[in-house]
Amino acid sequence: MQMFKIRFNPFAKMITTLSVLGVCILIGGSASAETVTVVFQPPEIAREPICVAGLADEQLAAMWQSWAGDVLPDRAPDLIRRDMKRLMEVDAVKWFGTIEKVYALMPTVDSQFGPDKAMLERTALLIAAGRLKELTNQRLIDQLLASKQGGSPRMLNTLSDYLMQGVGIKQDKEKATAMLVAAGYGGNADALLKIVALQQAGGQVPGWDVPQDIAVTMAFGALVGKLDPLICDRVSRIAREYMNGTIVTRDVGMAEKWFKFAADLGDSTSAWKVAEMHMRSEDLIKSNDVLIEYLTKAANGGLPFAQVTLGRAYELGALVPKDIDHARALYATSAQYGDRAGVVRNALFLQAAAKDDKSKLPEYRLALAELAKRSDAPGWAFIGLAEVVLEEKGRWAGEDQAVALLDKAAALGDPDAAKRLTPIRFRHAKTSAEFYAIIDEVMETVHLQGEIDPMNGLKSAFTCRSTNAPQREEANYWENISAATGTKTVEFSPEELLRLIASRDVQEMARLQTQALYGRPTALAQYMAVLDRIDAPPEQLKFWQDYARRFEKVPLSRGRLERKFAEIGQSIGDPATYFRMALAEGDLGAGIELAETLLAIDPQAFGAEATVALLPLAAIGNGTAMLLLPQTDPVQFPDAQAVYDKYAKVIEDRGDFAALMLAMPFLASPEKVEDYKSRAKTVTDCSFDQVMVMARTMGDIGDAAAFAQWMDIAEFLSESDSWRMVKMGDTLRQFGDAKTVTDQIEFFEVGYKAGSITAIHRLLETFSKPGTPTYNPGRSADLFVDLVGRVDTAEVPHVLQRIASSPPAISSAVYAKINVEALYQTSADAGSAEAMLELGKLIRIRATSADDLATATNWIGKSANLGDVDAMVAYADALAFGIGVDASREKALVWLAKAAEAGNADAAAKVRGLTLEVQVSQ
Repeated sequence: MQMFKIRFNPFAKMITTLSVLGVCILIGGSASAETVTVVFQPPEIAREPICVAGLADEQLAAMWQSWAGDVLPDRAPDLIRRDMKRLMEVDAVKWFGTIEKVYALMPTVDSQFGPDKAMLERTALLIAAGRLKELTNQRLIDQLLASKQGGSPRMLNTLSDYLMQGVGIKQDKEKATAMLVAAGYGGNADALLKIVALQQAGGQVPGWDVPQDIAVTMAFGALVGKLDPLICDRVSRIAREYMNGTIVTRDVGMAEKWFKFAADLGDSTSAWKVAEMHMRSEDLIKSNDVLIEYLTKAANGGLPFAQVTLGRAYELGALVPKDIDHARALYATSAQYGDRAGVVRNALFLQAAAKDDKSKLPEYRLALAELAKRSDAPGWAFIGLAEVVLEEKGRWAGEDQAVALLDKAAALGDPDAAKRLTPIRFRHAKTSAEFYAIIDEVMETVHLQGEIDPMNGLKSAFTCRSTNAPQREEANYWENISAATGTKTVEFSPEELLRLIASRDVQEMARLQTQALYGRPTALAQYMAVLDRIDAPPEQLKFWQDYARRFEKVPLSRGRLERKFAEIGQSIGDPATYFRMALAEGDLGAGIELAETLLAIDPQAFGAEATVALLPLAAIGNGTAMLLLPQTDPVQFPDAQAVYDKYAKVIEDRGDFAALMLAMPFLASPEKVEDYKSRAKTVTDCSFDQVMVMARTMGDIGDAAAFAQWMDIAEFLSESDSWRMVKMGDTLRQFGDAKTVTDQIEFFEVGYKAGSITAIHRLLETFSKPGTPTYNPGRSADLFVDLVGRVDTAEVPHVLQRIASSPPAISSAVYAKINVEALYQTSADAGSAEAMLELGKLIRIRATSADDLATATNWIGKSANLGDVDAMVAYADALAFGIGVDASREKALVWLAKAAEAGNADAAAKVRGLTLEVQVSQ
């Protein structure tokens, strides 16, 4: 680009001045029909903070709200006028009185603020406040026009706008243009840029013959002006023009230079712009060093959004060393004057801190309360306050206050508020109409907002929380919808996982991996267990280990899974290690699992550690922890009554389902029992196990109607599972009456058909007792026959002995259908000492030869060698009398001594008799 040769024009003197200041000017022709190319470099001067940055809106409002209104603050007049301009932009109506008073007092601090300036400022105020009728009636613009001959270029520029738009005076575009030209020749930067913009848009500007590039240069020169506290406000306009590219050709690099220039002189807003440009890195080579340097300047200059951004960087350790304390200080500073971004970030920071450190809850509550005071408070602030209330006061003690806060969030349209209100409202739904009013809101969330999670809750609602529960048809409908959407978490049993490992089923493996990628703890634990057992590559294991750390409760889920693997002898990890890890990460709930694991190993050795894990949970209302305390510390907690006496107030304020069940038998009034039943209905997870606990508790307190309803719910949830059927039958047998005997038998029958051996035992207890209404020897015999065919070989002897002790009507029918000796033979061959003894007895009874007796005694001897005490006595008898074996009084005495040592009284007597006989014979 060639240098432009300056001819004589009204601005030659200004160019010379700028050159002296060190401003480098390169002027070229128009780069296009719309913009002009001008390279206008910042002056080469020492850059020290001389600018006074404008206050953030919240700080500005706070300062002028506290102003007494009689004497202006000790502040430069230009800065006061800048404050008033900003207040006009924010809310001229609200601040009208304050601004009016300030302008009335301006002459006391600014000798240049004469009547014309006062009139000009009042005109701008009336227009900003929308008081145009008052403006017209006072003929302020007419008065200003009358003084235009002595008016400044700034006044001419402003009056030109009013005339052009017809604001407060009759529109006169010709006169407006003439005044604009006069303002331009007077060197007013706004006027110069307006003229160029008009020309670029194709407009004619009579009386103006200055080339566009010269006009732009002079405008920028005017904006630079002198080095005063407001220079940054002016030169940032140059940066914005280069950035916008509407008048001058867009030049991001030049915009950055001018923003840096202003920032280095103390303008925090310009510093933010530099940082923002590098954050976005659009048309600019990003420099993290520049970003942090200017972001720090912006934050130090008091910009809340810069403080929030820099705080986030320090919180995460992104581009700067991680420094949580510094981040916290930045957030607190940004929130100090009520800036929304600062208040929000401060609250969110404390939210995360309070999760790990409960001592931060009061500070978090205050931050939320500050945010909730704002007219633009988000719904989650009220939700957060509700959660803090429930955390501090308890689920039940804090309910009323929490509901009030959640209602405010719901009124703001926050869907999470409705989710939290729903379980609370179920507690108070006493009629079908009240129940369906709640359900309708949940369904609206599903249908209109596309929410998925409530689908799972709808099945539980119709199953457990309805006044007419279980509502089978509705519950099944929502169960099917949830399954169809694929929202249910995949959950494999340990046996299923082992089969998956063996088969490497691609589809099932992909399904499990997908659920794990969602971050669901159970799925992550299952998938990682699979990887551990298929010798996955180290890099794959490391990826999933790192990925799992992003989500809560994964160690807890891994420990639970390893416990299940341990039950089938397939554990490759220590469950207690995972539970301790979860506790160390702040998951108090892992204390239950740890205590149960330790109690299963050795209650005496690990009782103290288990108690330490349980006490914090009991203190916050965890009933499962309370129920375990008599096992871990029987001295302090000998029974449930002792536990209730200790934690009654805790249960009243915040007790969970298990705690409510523990308390129910000890409640003093029927009204309190009904209240606790409503609470339990609200918080139950509606699992089969919890429903059975509820049913048994109702049986304990003698509430027959509630017992029947919860047993009905349990039957609906049982899915005809054999173990569940037996459990329901046992519960009916314990708490039912004569009317429920048929149901009890039906549960056992379903369990029997589903393959439950326990169900056969229960049915035998029902049908094999003579003298009872249910006595049925034929059915009993059939059940015994089926039982000996189903049990493990080691159990066969016990079943056969039970048959032998049954009434003849039963045992005879059974013996007609089974081969007792063959059954004992099979069991003995499998290594059962008891079967060996009984087989030996049977062979001896039917013996017809010495070989038969030897075989019989041999089986009895094998049983004795395996430690069966009765076999020891029988073998000793055989040795003593030479039955199927060479007689040996000495060996007989040895076996009797072993049996006597094991506690057999008959053997002890025989030892004494044989010993005495030997002594007499001597």
